[in-house]
Amino acid sequence: MASCVLYIHAGGSSWWDKSSGQWQESQVPLSQPVRVVADLTEETFVEIAVPRVFGNDRTRFVQRQLANRFPETRFRAALAPALSGGLMNRLAPPKQTLTAIEPDERLKTVLAAVTAPIVGVWGISVVLAQLGQSKALPGTLLMVLSQVATTRIVFFKDRAPVLTRLVSTGESAAEQAVEILRTVRHLENTKVLERGAQRLPALLLGTAQGLSAVLSGDRIDTVAAPGKQWAGDASAWRAGLFDLLCKGPSGQLAPMALRTSYLTQQVEKGARLGMAACLAVGLVAASGSVLSLLGDSKIQSQLRVSAGQLTGQIGEVEIAIESFGVSPELLRKVLVLDSDEIATAPELRSQLSDLARVVGSVPGARVTQLQWTLMAPTDVACPLEAGATPAALQEPVAEPSRKVELRMALNLAAEIGPRLQLQQASQISAQLKALPGAKVVSDPAKALREGGIGSGAVGQADTQRSLTWCVVLPGVVRSASTEEPAQ
Repeated sequence: MASCVLYIHAGGSSWWDKSSGQWQESQVPLSQPVRVVADLTEETFVEIAVPRVFGNDRTRFVQRQLANRFPETRFRAALAPALSGGLMNRLAPPKQTLTAIEPDERLKTVLAAVTAPIVGVWGISVVLAQLGQSKALPGTLLMVLSQVATTRIVFFKDRAPVLTRLVSTGESAAEQAVEILRTVRHLENTKVLERGAQRLPALLLGTAQGLSAVLSGDRIDTVAAPGKQWAGDASAWRAGLFDLLCKGPSGQLAPMALRTSYLTQQVEKGARLGMAACLAVGLVAASGSVLSLLGDSKIQSQLRVSAGQLTGQIGEVEIAIESFGVSPELLRKVLVLDSDEIATAPELRSQLSDLARVVGSVPGARVTQLQWTLMAPTDVACPLEAGATPAALQEPVAEPSRKVELRMALNLAAEIGPRLQLQQASQISAQLKALPGAKVVSDPAKALREGGIGSGAVGQADTQRSLTWCVVLPGVVRSASTEEPAQ
């Protein structure tokens, strides 16, 4: 299948086609699906620390970090983290590298004129980072791609890309070496490299005649390219780069809206293949031939082998879990506890926020006691007291999986009289009843209206006594809707 690449660089853009087995530049835009690689100064790398979270929680955290760190572009992505260390570090790597092209005006201007389906967009630094993963190269490496008027410099530490630069240089080795040494000094000044500790390996690609000898005097040694496609004349690197790009490295930057046409084609192709497969299976099943029986037997044999392999893998996982000092059964109980108890606990923050708005609406009101109690659906909340309204007499509502008993003691302002005290207490009761799903069981406003608290027969000290409300709130289970939305 032919491959097509759109190469965007500081001097413009060019189309490249491999329909004849070799990469050749095309003078006209092509209509087949195209992979876009950008070689621009706006490319950047950022390494972030990721907490020990898994699944969708980790994905949402990384997406928030991308939005916060690169707010001026849609072309941003997280590179696949390097898997190393123990089991937990492999399940949830503590660090991850983010990349982006920011700002994205130049890239969007070029892509606006592309009518061919876009497979994806990659920065050239990301593709070079894929090359840096080769075991034939050192883990700490300076990669230099020299072209006619520009030099791309990418630095790797522990095989992870740390820094990328695109600088304007001449074709002479001395001019290119100046920017390379400036990059090394920056890494030393920022403590990424230890100054003068050892000689730094460098992979030189492109037009770098005489550059190796110039860098050798500054403690930078040249290493061999990991394959023949990267060595040779000044443009040999382009074939290796485009071949690596066609393998779909991680770090694809284009948003979904830009790839809709290509993804639609892939879905249609998959649907046609599925229909053809279903037709073939139907014909084989209808024929009732011996080949169908033999095929079923082979499938059953493969399933038995797969089941045996899965059993072995489960045993290996349980052994790995036991290496942490806990049994697999204990880990399962912890997961059940997390899903049944912790993950289904009601949202305390939103309920206390609603309560703060209720109390804050009354000038001078002061909370003297607050109890927030999580209860099971069968527990009796707010036992009846003097002045309490029985919950059974209220309109029945569907019981949640949990419920909360909220008991609040409140002092109103000391200088107010009985009438204003009744008005403020009634205002608080009305706002508590207006909370979603709330049931006010103990209501001191009712007692004030009936003369039980703060009547004309009591003294001045009694007018400052605490008014106590008891409210039953629904247990709102935490969900994705209560979390901070991704930016």
